[in-house]
Amino acid sequence: MSKQFARYFLYPAISLAAFITTSAVIHSFLPPTIPKGVAAKLKYFTEHKDEFDTVIVGTSQLYYSISPKIFDATTRENGMPTRTFNFGVDAMHPPESFYVLDQILKTKPKKLKWVLLELGDLRARWFAILGTQRAVYWHDWPRTRLTLKKALNPRGDANWFIQLTRLWVARRDFASNLTLFGERFANVGWVVDLLPAAEQERFADAALELGPNNDGYRIADRAMSAEMAASYQQWLAREISEARPKLLDPVTDQGYRAAAARIHAAGAKPILVVTPVIFQSPLQFSQSPPAPVLAFNDARKFPEFYDPNSRVDESHLRRGEAEKFTAILAREFVHAAAQP
Repeated sequence: MSKQFARYFLYPAISLAAFITTSAVIHSFLPPTIPKGVAAKLKYFTEHKDEFDTVIVGTSQLYYSISPKIFDATTRENGMPTRTFNFGVDAMHPPESFYVLDQILKTKPKKLKWVLLELGDLRARWFAILGTQRAVYWHDWPRTRLTLKKALNPRGDANWFIQLTRLWVARRDFASNLTLFGERFANVGWVVDLLPAAEQERFADAALELGPNNDGYRIADRAMSAEMAASYQQWLAREISEARPKLLDPVTDQGYRAAAARIHAAGAKPILVVTPVIFQSPLQFSQSPPAPVLAFNDARKFPEFYDPNSRVDESHLRRGEAEKFTAILAREFVHAAAQP
């Protein structure tokens, strides 16, 4: 009986414990490789961290819409000079943006005063088009836990029975996030990531990703086609007619409050930003927001940003309008920053 117990239970348990311990040790000395799209910006920022006092973090909606050069010129003209780095990255929604924010704060920039963090729904589903490495690296337990909570209880008011039902409905999101966490913890593929060819690939487009001024801003100026413009105008009309205040789900709310607390702990102040996206419903926190919210997703208030001729697509502004938006955002930032 004792030999059978050792064979079927004790030995596997020892093997599992050894695997977990080995993975944890490797992890402590060799954290996950930062993937292409994020790596170049984090490397550059780490090398120049004490040159910047303001950092912008979010998706391509910030990446292609906020010029640090114009932002800094405008804040200087309005009596609050800044030195800004745009850390926008394609499709970097929360909780990935929360993870990248932590990597920025870990560099301990001495002059950091402000973090402009894009406000949007936390995603429990990742974009396969971005590649597996891009999905794995940020799946530590704190971020994975947020995705699992969002998948099982997206509105935050479900009892245990409803959550069990959701487990079946959201089984693919639940399983994929747990799998990504497991791959990250088990250091899957980390040897390949250390090869010179992989390292070169990660930084192959660094100059393009950092932009012409090495400030993280990437220019977009492609005009909409006539067909896309017609579809966009119909979509925008529906969004305007159906716009209602939208309460952030509890998991997203929690994520932003925790992110704001980490920014404060680093000696800086957070500002939350909603760009002129097509979705017109104002985002609201259940209680007082953890930081000032600068929202521009209002076609009636900012019609110049919603003309089809001003946009690349439903999410991004063309260069001229991006520069105008940057100046308006900078003035709104100065006003918000001056508040006690």
